[in-house]
Amino acid sequence: MGRTKKRPKYDQKRIMEQFQKCVVEAYTFGMTEGSGISLRQVSEEFGITLMKTRKILITAGVYHTENSDQVNSMREHGMSIPEIMKATGLSKSSVHSYLPYTKMIYNVDELSLYAERCRMYRKRKQAIEQLQICKEASLECVEKYLWSTIEIFSGYSFTTVKGLRFRYVVNGNEIQIEQKKKSIARSSVKAALKVALGKNGNISELKKIEAVDVSYLYPMFLRFGLIKAEKMDIYQLL
Repeated sequence: MGRTKKRPKYDQKRIMEQFQKCVVEAYTFGMTEGSGISLRQVSEEFGITLMKTRKILITAGVYHTENSDQVNSMREHGMSIPEIMKATGLSKSSVHSYLPYTKMIYNVDELSLYAERCRMYRKRKQAIEQLQICKEASLECVEKYLWSTIEIFSGYSFTTVKGLRFRYVVNGNEIQIEQKKKSIARSSVKAALKVALGKNGNISELKKIEAVDVSYLYPMFLRFGLIKAEKMDIYQLL
């Protein structure tokens, strides 16, 4: 008799296919919904490198740049990796990152992480979709689901307008910013929400709420699709 498989129901191929699909969904969802998600945020969402994220998106045909088009054109015309490196000045790893996967390399330990991160991504996406439905209904509906959405995004990497990256944890009725000794009360979030929805996310109005640190709430509300970025808002935060 052969050796018994440790994980007879562990479908590795299916997990990788789902993971790649989640990465593509996260990137394209952010583009179509205007939620402000970037390539770096997609990478951090799933705990993978920028190069791997880009390679997955290129494989799916949803990411194109001048460099990626040039590298792929050269490859299609029979040029080797060293020849492309010489012609473009790119490193070997960069050249490979602009080419689609023929087979994604992974180890067994990564699979469970990928499966969990894909599950969390879908949970967060569903929360945002619910908020969008609520926006069409009433403020009370948004208030009901906003805090649970904030809890679901605990540990997510946000970036302020000034470029400060931060994560938070939820402790009871407070948001605690991990990198700073700062907390935002649930009541303050509720007050900011009313102003954001009532003024279409105008930062000059949000800044009038002294109890709220808008620099942290703004990227959160933006990611949740509650407000849309406007040039005027950005200038007022700088």
